[in-house]
Amino acid sequence: MANATARPTSADLLYLHTQTLELIEELHAAVKDLPLAAASDDAKFDRVFGELDDLHDAIDGLAAKLRRNMAD
Repeated sequence: MANATARPTSADLLYLHTQTLELIEELHAAVKDLPLAAASDDAKFDRVFGELDDLHDAIDGLAAKLRRNMAD
């Protein structure tokens, strides 16, 4: 990818766009399977919010992956 002094090419931008869309698809799949309605049950509250914590970790990982892809 382009460095700080060079402008990104159209190919660079297309690659980043494609990578971003793939990351959004991964995020969508993770959120779609999250049982938020189950959080209303006290017995399931900890499990659901544990899954939210796991999702947060996954989002952090995806954001780091995006930053790495942009830096390349």
